[in-house]
Amino acid sequence: FFFGLSSAMELVRTWSVSSTTDEGPLVKKRKVKPAFTPQYQGPAKRDIVEARKQHLSDGQYTFYKEPLMLVEGAMQYIFDEQGRRYLDAYSNVCHIGHCHPHVVEAVQKAMATVLTNTRYLHPTIALYAERLKQRFPPELDTVFFVNSGSEANDLAVRLARVHTQRSGVVALQHAYHGTTAVCTGLSTCLAPGTKGGCTDWKYCARDIWIAPNPDLVRGVFRKGDPKAAEGYAEMVQNTINTKCPDDVAGFIAESIQGVGGQVVFPPGYLKAVYEKVRAAGGVCIADEVQVGFGRTGQCYWGFETQGVVPDIVTLGKPIGNGFPLAAVVVKRHIAKSFDDCQYFNTAGGNPVSCAAGLAVLESIEEDKLQENARIQGEYCMQLLEELKARHPRVGDVRGMGLFMGVELMKERHSLEPAPEATARVFERCKELGLLIGKGGPYNNVLRIKPPICVTRDDIEFIVGCLERALQEEAELEEQGRVVSEPSASDVNLLVYNYLKQNGFGHLATQFKQETGGLKKEDNPFYGLKLQSVLAAAASSSVRPQEHVDYEGAQKISDCTATGTCPDLKQNGTNGLHDEAHPATNGHAANGHAANGHTA
Repeated sequence: FFFGLSSAMELVRTWSVSSTTDEGPLVKKRKVKPAFTPQYQGPAKRDIVEARKQHLSDGQYTFYKEPLMLVEGAMQYIFDEQGRRYLDAYSNVCHIGHCHPHVVEAVQKAMATVLTNTRYLHPTIALYAERLKQRFPPELDTVFFVNSGSEANDLAVRLARVHTQRSGVVALQHAYHGTTAVCTGLSTCLAPGTKGGCTDWKYCARDIWIAPNPDLVRGVFRKGDPKAAEGYAEMVQNTINTKCPDDVAGFIAESIQGVGGQVVFPPGYLKAVYEKVRAAGGVCIADEVQVGFGRTGQCYWGFETQGVVPDIVTLGKPIGNGFPLAAVVVKRHIAKSFDDCQYFNTAGGNPVSCAAGLAVLESIEEDKLQENARIQGEYCMQLLEELKARHPRVGDVRGMGLFMGVELMKERHSLEPAPEATARVFERCKELGLLIGKGGPYNNVLRIKPPICVTRDDIEFIVGCLERALQEEAELEEQGRVVSEPSASDVNLLVYNYLKQNGFGHLATQFKQETGGLKKEDNPFYGLKLQSVLAAAASSSVRPQEHVDYEGAQKISDCTATGTCPDLKQNGTNGLHDEAHPATNGHAANGHAANGHTA
């Protein structure tokens, strides 16, 4: 199963397929530049490493134990300074391929013409807005252009609050929506920080309330449970009832969670949630920054897979194939509420960005890339399921189209995550020429989201690298050459005390009983137990007025009444995130912290 690991694929690829095949996308006859550039003569990698240390903050982390220096890209491939090629199975930013010739040509032409902002007239923004709207249900008929997914989500929340004249926003556990102040508050995956507790997140979480994640692996409702969609939707309802019953402005969720571990919601979940949110007077926001533009294969937008029409949709990352561009698409009556806010965006919607956006839409349609995402995604899922059957470390495989996750566990039936093994597989794949992601609340999900131009050979290469890395991991364990997973940080007692001190005495008792003790030597893996305790409390109707705090970061009385959130995150006591090592979410390997900010 070691597909192509010892031999590289052709170094120069010319796309000239004349009919739809399973081998790759249908692409008009476009010459793709040579996929190899050994003539790099820039600064050495060691000099770049030192320059970053001198000029950038330590928080601007890099991936991998040995940072990777990338100097050129060509479609689904990317190259380091030594000319070594990698298959990029991580970038959902260069959605249709690195340096896609149609996008490059369109941007170069526009850049050489004029660069203005939306307060002047230019035909490209009007044409692009019209073409973009054609991909949406007719109710979503108004477009705002911005520069990033973070800006888009920030603006979406502003629209919701101004339209409803309310402030409360409900988001999900382990969500990622960006890095503006508002988006940081929405992004609960950032709450633990990188070194035991984020001091910034708590200040951004005012009027933001967290509902349990619809986790079909470890949650109250599991895969195949017909009650899963309505059961998890009721938890959103409980959050509204207990935390913002008369103040809900909106609900925001990624259509498929990314940084949270490629979480595909149970069928009907968003439909049930949207009904409850709208009944409470709020609007519904779909974050399509990671899964939009045909990545799911079966639909152009992720929300369509759930059979819903949001009130507001946010777009980013793939919209410009890496060029700074993002958008908010909203129903007209909501946009009208914002007309007096004198909103403008200096660079958002400029002619160059819109030219990039148009080129992306044209390429997806002309090259039939959505269909390619469906074909190659189905094939990849088939191979990953076969991989799961051979490797007990693979506890779950999930995804849709070319947005997939492989969750590694110590033992499949124990559900106990294996973050250290995941880090080793992540590193080994890079050595084999494959770039993938890593995330999930326990940092044990390998994330696969390549450019949607990948071929059948590429899919086999991806799974072949995973096969080899997992096999080597198993062999090292058999030989006793792998250090056992470190125990959790000693925070059980802190969590127990937090629950007691904040009025959750019954939960504290249950937590102590289910963990088997309060010290790490009693039970080093406590996070899942705490999650199950809190999730069970949320779905219980016995104490409906209980303010269950899923992320240990908000208290309704202090945050709402005084506008200041208490320091409940000190010492990194959030039991819902990986306690095994300081990097709790996103991409990290062997101590290199990361939060998946560029997921």
